[in-house]
Amino acid sequence: MKQRVITAVIAIALFVVLLFFLPTWVLTIAWGALCAVGVWELLYATHSVPKHLFLYLSCAAGFCIPLTVARPSTDLFLFLLAAGIYMVAAFACAVFDHKTITYDMVGKGFLAAVILPMMFSAVLRIRSGENGALLVLMPWITVWVCDSAAMFVGKALGKHKLAPYVSPKKTVEGSLGGLIFAMLACVLYVLVMRKSFGLEMAYLPAVIFGAVGSSLGQLGDLSLSVIKRGAGIKDYGNVFPGHGGVWDRFDSILFAAPLFELVYQHILPRLMG
Repeated sequence: MKQRVITAVIAIALFVVLLFFLPTWVLTIAWGALCAVGVWELLYATHSVPKHLFLYLSCAAGFCIPLTVARPSTDLFLFLLAAGIYMVAAFACAVFDHKTITYDMVGKGFLAAVILPMMFSAVLRIRSGENGALLVLMPWITVWVCDSAAMFVGKALGKHKLAPYVSPKKTVEGSLGGLIFAMLACVLYVLVMRKSFGLEMAYLPAVIFGAVGSSLGQLGDLSLSVIKRGAGIKDYGNVFPGHGGVWDRFDSILFAAPLFELVYQHILPRLMG
């Protein structure tokens, strides 16, 4: 427990420094490094891919993808170019070493090295967008509050298992409790933004995001857990001592951050415009 607390304090401090005090390019490089480690976890730690050129190419692609999609205005060409080059290299590995690198490995590599880093990089795009420094914490607070509330409510009231194979301790009651508290947290967040920073944010979209975002956050958690269960491992790694690997800590934000980006940077501006 002590190790978990120490790691959490250090990680949060680094997180705040990266988000608010260092140049954007430093945050982007750090995100790329996290994604590269995440690729290694998903492909090697789960015994999906052996140590092979394909594995290292996948990690390199995982590092590069955040660099191509870090800003809301990023030209889609760079992302498609990086993804295309990776797929050509991946299939080249499968063609010339088909006994080691199989078609299903190429598919898993595309998920790990392209899709998940692109989704995870929604945090970078939120941070780089309009009022990004004020908005970027909202998806994080949503999933953190949801996760904590779900745990406490589940322990106090939980009777019905939510997904017993994937996560035996999670309950329906805990999930609903997390959703409700996440909605309240989003409303409080908007209140603070309006009163303290004069940011024009409506309450209804925040309530909707609190409900849907927390639900997707829980789905992200369960989705990455089902991969672990299938691979027969407890954690993806030990990058964060006491907490596990990259995707053990950031699984919830994978689905919630892209939703926030979609709602607050694309849908609402068009509706208000």
